[in-house]
Amino acid sequence: MSEESASLVKTLRPFHVWALGVGIVLVGEYMGWNFTVAKGGILGALLAMLVAGTMYVIISLCASELGSATKLAGGPYDWARLFVGPGAAASVGLAVYMEYIALEAADAIVVASIASAIFPELQVFPITLLVIALLTFINYRGVVAALTLNFFLTMTAFIAIIMFFFATVFGVVNIHPEYLFEGAIPHGMIGLFAALQFGPWFYLGIEGAAMCAEECKHPSRAVPLGQQAGMITLLIGAAMTLYLCAVLIPTDMLGVSVYPLFEAAQNSGVFFFIAFLGLGTFLTCLASANGCVCDSSRSWFALSRDNYVSSWFSAVHPKYNTPYRAVIFTMPVAIGFAFSGFLDQVITFSIASGLLCYVMIPFSLIRFRTLFPETSSKIRPFVGPLQPYIAYLAIALALTILSTLFWGYKYNLIFAFVFYGIAYFYFSYKQKNSTAENNWVSMGWPEPRGSPKARVSKEVNGIEFGNDE
Repeated sequence: MSEESASLVKTLRPFHVWALGVGIVLVGEYMGWNFTVAKGGILGALLAMLVAGTMYVIISLCASELGSATKLAGGPYDWARLFVGPGAAASVGLAVYMEYIALEAADAIVVASIASAIFPELQVFPITLLVIALLTFINYRGVVAALTLNFFLTMTAFIAIIMFFFATVFGVVNIHPEYLFEGAIPHGMIGLFAALQFGPWFYLGIEGAAMCAEECKHPSRAVPLGQQAGMITLLIGAAMTLYLCAVLIPTDMLGVSVYPLFEAAQNSGVFFFIAFLGLGTFLTCLASANGCVCDSSRSWFALSRDNYVSSWFSAVHPKYNTPYRAVIFTMPVAIGFAFSGFLDQVITFSIASGLLCYVMIPFSLIRFRTLFPETSSKIRPFVGPLQPYIAYLAIALALTILSTLFWGYKYNLIFAFVFYGIAYFYFSYKQKNSTAENNWVSMGWPEPRGSPKARVSKEVNGIEFGNDE
């Protein structure tokens, strides 16, 4: 089989979709979210978790509906391309790529740091390089192996949180309820608002679960089921994590902790949980980096397939049925981010990139509902509740959270606007003379409402109907 005739193979099931989405995100329960406490105290963290959780539930519903309908590998990129336009599509495709590739680099560094702490003779940079290379190879060989690995890594890390939570409930671990009231709101109302910028850490990347739709056996079922199960998992995990850390770590220390769940386990004094949560931190970073390779490569593959970037990257391996050139290309970019020395800035840029996606995903859903109001299962296998009304709420929440980056990361925010603004106008100009059109018929859909073909078809049907009478 040649590269030209090879295509992405449909082998994934709902638990693979769950493993991809939760695998990328669960690392946010183990670290990063706790900076909400430094900004707004325990109440700020609770507010950030609830506001971001509301936004992500809606985003998850939008992604489920769009992913099960389009069944394409590009995820947010393909949704923007089909329902918004080329400039928006290219900008979102780049945003998805930047979001996941930066997270992969960050996860690899954390894994290397943990390994170096356990074995002091190991150096961080060589281990970082080894982790990135190993995960790239796994994704090169096949998506089933990569996501099956993610399933076991993620499940182990999630079980660690559950067991630790119930240990506090049943008194195995002594807790300190007074920590909940110490520094509950240290910086007043402005602190509550500023804390929102770190709320996405609890759920950042869950929309990526829908990016394997083209490789699912039954995407109409697998994408909504895996996506919604993943969102429920993260909501439960976020609530447990906030409670555990708030009652085991003093507020002033929680706000600056690097590994809050692991530190909470250390404060419990129970060796089993110290070891288990330490292992969970290590595994969830691996799972996140592994999922990021998968999602970032699919976004780049989709951009390449539509000639936004070099078509050379759109080749599919004739034996492994993976977009292997797009997968391999993630490696030098991730290494560049990892060795830049400005990883905190890169991660913040990835958050801004993610929030751009969270504006465009619900907007794509609104456009989808406008262009294709039909509710047949062939066009819309999964129908989200209260749509498209709640999509407007998701856009408002995403813009609100994006605005809070001004407190501490205003230059990252400005750079993100400039970078994606240039991308939007460049790709809009590049594609303005393109004669390519969406082939709705090949997707089994009618022409969208308001298109010339749809009007002609309606007129013809009206004439035929009149002749019959």
